[in-house]
Amino acid sequence: MATSPNAHHTRPAAPNAARTRATPSGPSDANPLPASAPLPTGVEIHGHSLRIVFSYRGQRCREVVERNTDALAQACAARLRTQVLQAIQAGTFCYRSFFPDSPRAARFDQPEVTPAGLPLHPRMTVREGVAEWLATKRLETAPSTWRNYRSKSEHVLEAFGERPLAEVSAQELKRFGPRLHQDKGLSKKTINEVLIVVRGIWRDAELNDLTGSNRAADVKGLPQKHRSQADPFSLAEMQRLLQTSPGHLPVARMVVCNCWMGLSRSELLALAREDVDLVNRRLEVRRAWVQGQFKATKTAVRRRRIELLEPAVELLRAILADSAYSPVLPLGMADDEADATAPTAIQLLFRDPRTGGPWAATSLDRAFKAVLAEVAVRPRGLNQSRHTFASRALSTLQPRAWIIRQLGHVDEAMLHRHYGTWLTAETPTQGHSATAAMTRGWHRAANDAEPTPAPRRVRAAPH
Repeated sequence: MATSPNAHHTRPAAPNAARTRATPSGPSDANPLPASAPLPTGVEIHGHSLRIVFSYRGQRCREVVERNTDALAQACAARLRTQVLQAIQAGTFCYRSFFPDSPRAARFDQPEVTPAGLPLHPRMTVREGVAEWLATKRLETAPSTWRNYRSKSEHVLEAFGERPLAEVSAQELKRFGPRLHQDKGLSKKTINEVLIVVRGIWRDAELNDLTGSNRAADVKGLPQKHRSQADPFSLAEMQRLLQTSPGHLPVARMVVCNCWMGLSRSELLALAREDVDLVNRRLEVRRAWVQGQFKATKTAVRRRRIELLEPAVELLRAILADSAYSPVLPLGMADDEADATAPTAIQLLFRDPRTGGPWAATSLDRAFKAVLAEVAVRPRGLNQSRHTFASRALSTLQPRAWIIRQLGHVDEAMLHRHYGTWLTAETPTQGHSATAAMTRGWHRAANDAEPTPAPRRVRAAPH
């Protein structure tokens, strides 16, 4: 039978009925339990004994603790299990002290460590938990995603850094997001990204038995109003962009060309000569340029083949001529991201003329801002070229399935959320065509219809 640190525990006093001794004519076992009585939580009957069940270091453990199964033994087993759980929660649990004869004691004698080599113990601080979670995410996510997590984790460290994970309450975590919004004025989008980190850290804490439960299980993201971000370029503005000076023309061509293709900024900057097929008027979207690295497209559906419209074909002819002598760059993508059918080295379509390499985000933004100022077009971000394609396609009533395929979306949700800006000045009037389609046969039906017979006059009955 197991012993505990408070060795030789005293059995709790049994109820009056349970203390009644058996008569010579009755059974010899004291205090038998009715067959229908439920067992305490975490207590099981194992043959003629009782055992308790609990989790430790992510493993399910069972230990025999009483050699009887009567009500008194069950109460003692339940109390011992409570002591075990309290010790685990407080970080003072020693398996060998509670269960010296258990084969598991030797297994748990060695201190558990994290993948980073830090001792894993229930007094682990939030700072240590953040470090461990980020170490795991670095192996699971793209570099840009990991850097975003690391940035957002600073808010968690500022609020809870040196406190033990087990001491941060669920109520504190539920109030954390709204307080970031109220006290720091962070946007709801940023706060929801911070809460991804919070949920990940305390989920790991539960799995590693650092907390008795997942304190962040009920932490929800703040509701956001999804307003359209589309502010597309008009046809006149697109033409004005192409009238810029020769030094700015490569950037202007890139933006206007994308108004007819609909690529994201990262996809556009990763385009290569090898991706263009002017003969068949097609373009392969194979990769993205994100924070100084070539990587796979954001999702599998974003790796796609799009159709090229005539204005894009005309602009790409000039762009291909300009990039004929671009240097060959190795892709350097990870094996699990690389496409076996794609080239391993490419000639970029769009390069920073000062470096000859891919555009840096800030450099490109400055260059495009200069183009807009020179031709007196209202300032907007480069990604509005993608919005322009989507909005024009919607406004001219192109098939939704084709638009979704061109943009690399999964379904229509993103169209409604971001790209539903209708260019009302260019939307064709549907009244005439709707009238023709919906009322076809209306007049013929009127001519073919038999006249309704007049109601018969009924002579009133005499009184």
